[in-house]
Amino acid sequence: MENWINLGISIALSIIGAITTSLLTMGKYREKIDRLEKDVEKITTKAEALRSDVDKMTIAVGSLEKNIDKLSGYSQSHSPISLTEKGQKVIDDSGFSQIFENIKEDLLNDLENQNPRSQYDAQEKARMMLGSMTDDKRFRSVEKWAYENGEDFAQILRAGAIPLRDYYFEKHPEIVDPKEQY
Repeated sequence: MENWINLGISIALSIIGAITTSLLTMGKYREKIDRLEKDVEKITTKAEALRSDVDKMTIAVGSLEKNIDKLSGYSQSHSPISLTEKGQKVIDDSGFSQIFENIKEDLLNDLENQNPRSQYDAQEKARMMLGSMTDDKRFRSVEKWAYENGEDFAQILRAGAIPLRDYYFEKHPEIVDPKEQY
């Protein structure tokens, strides 16, 4: 009987020890979780501030690009913008026009995925989209032509956004103001 009592006490002490160890371990993990939650909150706050800064920089870059577009002489700045003779010549001579004809459905899908809400929105999203495609393999020959002819590759792509915008308008007449000629 005494053995049974000793066995019971040993089991009870083992259980109490296991529970105590578990509670201490869980307390340490809870401290870590609390610390991580605070860290995540700080990181989230910093990420929101960075996102705001990036948005401001994106607006500034867009403004700079518009000024560069005016200086390039590839487009006229009346509303809606249109290609100048120089702009049409550079997108034709560079091979952009031919490439555009081959991939315009893909580009249209990419622009549609950005869900432009107005004519201006479609125009600006097309310009930003194409202007950011300087690493796109499909435009390597245009890049080579730009290098060989001392032209700005990104400006050629941004000028090429005007035919993309016009193609978007053909496919989405519901956003086109019938009074405007593009």
